[in-house]
Amino acid sequence: MRLYVAEYGAADAPALLFIHGHGGGYHWQRCQAERLAQDLRVIAPDQRGVLRSGPLPPGATVDLDALLADFEELRAELGISRWAILGHSAGGNYAVEYAIRHPSVVSAVIFDCPCWDFDANDRHRLPLFAALYEELGDSVRAARCRELAALERRLTAADRTYELAFGLGDRFQDLSFHDPSWRADFVRLGEDAGFTDEMWAYGNSHLSTLDELYTSKLGRLALMPQPSLLIEGVDDLATDPLSVRRYHDTVPRGRVVTFDRSGHFPHFEEPERYAELVRSFLLDR
Repeated sequence: MRLYVAEYGAADAPALLFIHGHGGGYHWQRCQAERLAQDLRVIAPDQRGVLRSGPLPPGATVDLDALLADFEELRAELGISRWAILGHSAGGNYAVEYAIRHPSVVSAVIFDCPCWDFDANDRHRLPLFAALYEELGDSVRAARCRELAALERRLTAADRTYELAFGLGDRFQDLSFHDPSWRADFVRLGEDAGFTDEMWAYGNSHLSTLDELYTSKLGRLALMPQPSLLIEGVDDLATDPLSVRRYHDTVPRGRVVTFDRSGHFPHFEEPERYAELVRSFLLDR
C-alpha cells in the first residue's frame, strides 16, 4: 500500500510519528511540524486511503490491524529503531493499541484530544446536540439524541450518531473550537492546501474503523508501559470527562495537561504552548 509520508527535521533527531484521526493530519502538520522539527524528526504519513496517499483500491477497506501494520512497515523502511507517537482524535485510539502491541519500539505516547471510547463520547455530546436541535426547531432529532443517550446498552456504529452530529451543520463545526470565530482560519488553512473535494472525501473510507472505535480502549490504557501525556482542550467534546478520569486514575506514568483556550484542536488554537509542551515532554525526561 502506497503512503504519502511528510518528514521534517534532522534525520538523527529523536523520531516522532504523528497518527492523525479521520480526515487526515494536514492541519496538524501546518501548525506543528516545523515548530517541532527544531528538535525532533517528525514523520507524518497520510494513512492509507486518506488525502495524498490516494483512494483505496475498489473493494478494499481499512481496519486497525492494517493501520498498525503500515506504521511498523514505515518504521522499518525508515530505519528507526524506536520512536515516540502522537495521536490526535481517532488517532489517539489507534495509538493505544500500537503502544501496547509494540512496546519495544514506542518510547513515549502523546494523546491530543483522543477518542478512546465512542460510546462514552456520544453520551457526553448527545444531550448538547439535543439542546441545539431544540433551538433549531427540530424536535424529532432532538428526541432521537435523548433516546440514544439514555439507552442501557452500549452505543455502536450502527446507531449512526455521526449523522446527528453532522446534521447540525455549522453549529456542530463551531463546537470544535474554544472561540468559534477561529473556525474560519482553520477552514482557510485547509483550503490553502489546494486539495480537491475528492481528495478530502477519501477519508470517508475510514468509516470502516468505527466498530473498532466503539470498542472501548479505557480498560487498556493501564497496559501501556510507556510514559504518556494527555493533552485536552477545555472545550473539547471528543475527549469526554469519563475518559479523562479513567486515564488519570489508571495510568501510572500518565500526565494530563488542559489547554484553557482550546477545543478539539489545541495544536491550532494554542500552537506555541502545544509545541513547547510536546518538546519538553519528549526531550526533558
